[in-house]
Amino acid sequence: MKKWMRCSLLLTLGASMLLVCLISLLCRNGVYRSYNKDWPKTPAVAGMMQGAKQGIYPWTKPSAGQVGRLEGVAAINDEGQNAITGGLQVIEERDKTYEFTTVTQDYFDDAVFIGDSRTVGLRDYSGWSNPTYYASIGLTVYDMFTNPIVEEDGQKITVEEALNRHQFGKIYFMIGINEMGTGTVDSFMEAYEKAVAHLRELQPDAIIYVQGIMYVTQSRSERDPIFNNPAIRERNERIAALANNHDIFYIDVNEVVADENGNLNDDYTWDETHLLGKYYSFWTEFLLVHGIVKE
Repeated sequence: MKKWMRCSLLLTLGASMLLVCLISLLCRNGVYRSYNKDWPKTPAVAGMMQGAKQGIYPWTKPSAGQVGRLEGVAAINDEGQNAITGGLQVIEERDKTYEFTTVTQDYFDDAVFIGDSRTVGLRDYSGWSNPTYYASIGLTVYDMFTNPIVEEDGQKITVEEALNRHQFGKIYFMIGINEMGTGTVDSFMEAYEKAVAHLRELQPDAIIYVQGIMYVTQSRSERDPIFNNPAIRERNERIAALANNHDIFYIDVNEVVADENGNLNDDYTWDETHLLGKYYSFWTEFLLVHGIVKE
């Protein structure tokens, strides 16, 4: 019994000491602020004891000078809280994802389409003149920034130079069919990822749409060891993985130009690889229902 009472007393004493220490820490910047100038070198409880000797207790109303100091501390705390809140908002925006929505043609007023002969076809036959087109027959991911394909002020400049001169709100990027006979899927994707990263460097505020490579017809796919749809699908799967649905999005026009077997529709092409002019409207209609509008 006596042993239990001693333990109980020790527990009560320990709890009381912890409570005193907690109160001293809570009041360190309050009524005991002037007694804690050497904190943490001197424990906060020592400051509280010193103040108590002079009749200053935790419930004592702060003096005018102390109130001013406390208001200053509150202002600092508010500023810190605002900074934290602002930082959280930045993180939240950075991680926010968006879904596709329907847009109108003027959405593409600040868009640039970068690509090879298929994008050339979009430029020539879509009827859309409001976007900008940096496209050339035979363009590849390996030479897209160094090949002078953009005509401006009567001279040819590279895509890199053009993107340094002009800023866009959206970048539509389709490339990859010409590279299928060069290197491996891994080497292609290494170059492709570097290209997307460089586009981001040159156009930090743009939404980037990485577009799946358009398929070829079934007959070409079955006879061609290089330009075939299984190989295209493998690349498209890797391209799709680059999308974060925040500022990089994957879209695949094959959804509207492929047949039921997943090959370029024979009726839509003149050479088993490129669309007939009148069918570029399928591409533009697809783009109109795959816009991203950020709030």
